[in-house]
Amino acid sequence: MARIRLTVLVRETWRDRYPLVVEHCRQAGLAVERELVAVGVIAGSIEEDRVPGLARVEGVSAVEPERVNRALGDS
Repeated sequence: MARIRLTVLVRETWRDRYPLVVEHCRQAGLAVERELVAVGVIAGSIEEDRVPGLARVEGVSAVEPERVNRALGDS
């Protein structure tokens, strides 16, 4: 299965337990690349088939796949 890059949003009510959510995401298979504590975001990559388990981590409000943005004229 392919690895995908994604962003995990931490539930507002779990912001005070941000490190715990990060650890549980790691245990679910997320390779954490960036932690944006102030906004409650975790960025990383995971095997595509493990995304549903990541979405069920307590304290996670959303899991969003990375979007590729291209400038006009780029192919």
